Amino acid sequence: MLFQYEAELDAFLEFLIWRFSIWVDKPTPGIALMNLRYRDERAVEPRDKVRTGLEGPGLTVAQKLWYCIATVGGQYIWARLQSFSAFRRWGDTEQRPLARRLWILIQRIEGIYRAASFGNLLIFLCTGRYRNLIERALRARLVYGSPNMNRAVSFEYMNRQLVWNEFSEMLLLLLPLLNSSSVKNLLRPFSKDKSLSSAEDGSACPICQATPTIPYVALPCQHRYCYYCLRTRCAAAPSFRCSRCSEPVVAMQRHGGVPSE
Repeated sequence: MLFQYEAELDAFLEFLIWRFSIWVDKPTPGIALMNLRYRDERAVEPRDKVRTGLEGPGLTVAQKLWYCIATVGGQYIWARLQSFSAFRRWGDTEQRPLARRLWILIQRIEGIYRAASFGNLLIFLCTGRYRNLIERALRARLVYGSPNMNRAVSFEYMNRQLVWNEFSEMLLLLLPLLNSSSVKNLLRPFSKDKSLSSAEDGSACPICQATPTIPYVALPCQHRYCYYCLRTRCAAAPSFRCSRCSEPVVAMQRHGGVPSE
């Protein structure tokens, strides 16, 4: 039951954090540890009187509401849309053209958002003004809350957290671009594991290295795969090549059955 309503629980917890922190002009627990607060940059920049970085009013009511809508409502709607499209299998080629177009549109929107977030990250590392796209759109900037408050967290811990956070962001951006089969083919001449080579020469699936329970063959090369492994690879990459011979796979056929596109 918790897994079924995980998106609703996450949204509810995010709303509670927003309600008892940003809505009442208080920092979130993590921001409070770093002695930071939100400031409305729209009210500060025209004055041109900021010297220490502490001056300036907090967020307006409209900014707080839009922050809640973007962080709580936006993330919840996007999570539910992705789970619904995956459950309905909009990405399958057998689906109706409208569902297939919606799936492509969702993937493109996600790609554009990730690219924009990566660009905002580069700008943030150079200027230090806005951490994410939501803060940039609302002109909500984190500044020091008090000039004399001692930090409860050391700089060493903060630097380590920043490095790991940016490293994980980089992995999330790069890993979907890598094809595991192409990497294996690239490293295969340098491998010293002869048992793996012997297993690939046999009847094992070249993707999961297990004996196929539902054996399918790739056409035209006739190499055997698990149905799930071959199906997911062909759906993810229309120009998928056989992991053994690198020949393009144009169709798949059950072992001893009728070929299918």
